[in-house]
Amino acid sequence: MPKAAKTTKTGATESARPTQSKRRDQRKALLVYMQTDLIQAAKDAASSSDEKVWQFVERTVAKALGWKKPRGSTRWLP
Repeated sequence: MPKAAKTTKTGATESARPTQSKRRDQRKALLVYMQTDLIQAAKDAASSSDEKVWQFVERTVAKALGWKKPRGSTRWLP
């Protein structure tokens, strides 16, 4: 018989818990559900400005939040 999945105090299975980012820039993945039309529009806008979609979305969210990226920096700051 297969062994039951171990759960945490919050009820999440051990495999579902987020892991520490191994990326040097400390970015992490985020799953967001959006309307198909918005996704396509984001892809089109990113390609027209020679960006990857994640770069376009990151820049757009930072702009909406009023965050800035200092000159020479790789991080957005509030």
